[in-house]
Amino acid sequence: MKKHISMWAAAMLTVLTSCTAQQSSSKLISESSTPARPVLHFTPEKNWINDPNGMFFYEGEYHLFYQYNPYGEKWGHMSWGHAVSRDLISWEHLPVALEEEDKVMIFSGSAVVDYQNTSGFGTGNEPPIVAIYTAYDAKSGFQSQSIAYSNDKGRTFKKYNQNPVIDLKKADFRDPKVFWYQADKKWIMTVSLSQEKKVQFYSSKDLKKWDLMSEFGPAGVTAGIWECPDLFQLDYNNESVWVLGVNLGTHSIAGGSGLQYFLGDFDGKAFKVNASLTKEPLNFIEYGKDFYAAVVWEGTPDQRKERKWLGWMNNWEYADKVPYYGWRGSMSVPRTLRLQKQDGYFYLKQEPVKEIDNYKKKSVEKNAIGIPDANALFSGFTKSDSLSFSTSFVINPSEIHDFLKFDIKGKGSSVINFTYDKAANELVLVRTKSSKNVDSKQYPTIQRVKLDKSDKEFEVRIIVDKYSMEVFTHDGKYVFTNLFFAPSKDITVSFATSKQDQKLVFKSIGLDTYL
Repeated sequence: MKKHISMWAAAMLTVLTSCTAQQSSSKLISESSTPARPVLHFTPEKNWINDPNGMFFYEGEYHLFYQYNPYGEKWGHMSWGHAVSRDLISWEHLPVALEEEDKVMIFSGSAVVDYQNTSGFGTGNEPPIVAIYTAYDAKSGFQSQSIAYSNDKGRTFKKYNQNPVIDLKKADFRDPKVFWYQADKKWIMTVSLSQEKKVQFYSSKDLKKWDLMSEFGPAGVTAGIWECPDLFQLDYNNESVWVLGVNLGTHSIAGGSGLQYFLGDFDGKAFKVNASLTKEPLNFIEYGKDFYAAVVWEGTPDQRKERKWLGWMNNWEYADKVPYYGWRGSMSVPRTLRLQKQDGYFYLKQEPVKEIDNYKKKSVEKNAIGIPDANALFSGFTKSDSLSFSTSFVINPSEIHDFLKFDIKGKGSSVINFTYDKAANELVLVRTKSSKNVDSKQYPTIQRVKLDKSDKEFEVRIIVDKYSMEVFTHDGKYVFTNLFFAPSKDITVSFATSKQDQKLVFKSIGLDTYL
């Protein structure tokens, strides 16, 4: 049988050389004076970052582990970086939690609080934290599932001495996400057979011995590979729906990486799609290019009502080509994820977490304001090191003749813009070729969402943070997340429209800047 190796592992085998361990010190990102450092988005202190991992909430702390190269600015030596936060915005960097050893890298996975000490790893009054991760053995090319445990609230981990806990002798078997299923008092694992476009479901009583229960897939988008699956339950009023998220390495709706989701039922053994729940045959959580490997935090308050999550803000088509600022890569703004229903159909909506409001530096809100006066509000944001703000405004299609565009320009040329096109009844996001040397033909992009003819006025919220723009509209139904890299000087932010729409008046417009 031909052996399949993941595209990134195969490309990076040459970087598997021994290095001296790096020491990490605790430091709040908000204390950084680096001009390019985002205010609202997590970035590592230095080096390469990709998928979020091991996300759980315990005793007031959100834990974020992440795919990390301790030794360089490109993918390789994959380990788990670690940070904690009490508000999802200011993060304390902690030492590397799980590091590559003997050419066995630590790929993506999850972590759980074992409150009942089902694993037997607990030694004191605190429940053990158990990490479940994919171990990639560069010698064999195989990926298997292993565990490690912590008895100091996740600050340090010890790898289980009988790893791996699941080994299929496969090259593309990865990204376990584990949660406690109270109805049957057991642990559930979702894990991907990435080349086969399948998700497997395992169960365990002790996080050590796992039994295969069922498989899901192929379904939905089946080109490319499947990664980082996530299964969770959300309620809407008195109705409950199970959500299965599957991240796509390629062939997402905007091109390259992205996330599709399925809605259905889970009985403790198998997930089944309920096609009557959704209006569209394919469902994507994002319409931008730079939101990937998103999974939810486990153990958050009211998590049947809403989940907290974030994604890696990048795309495998050009991830190693984005500018290096001492670090390469960042996470999206943390978001609240909810189930919504419209015209008898369910969909997922996401909005920025409310905690970002605590970081406002200045707020301005104007009612009944025209385009020239609205543009004057942005006049202070003419340099990229000032680009940390959000704006909210209402669009009423009946008042627009042609189009309304929100535009960020560098040296007079559009870098990224978001437009409501009246004639096409579309939302359109355009990102042009970067002047910051993102050398990839996949980087320029045009993203479109066709609106229903019944759409009336709707609010748009745009968050710009140094080198990213995230657009939330239609109450979080449509989201566009995109990186952009503008020149360091001569940045302008403004609205534009046609001659027929020059007298357009905004019902309201708000502008918040951040510390």
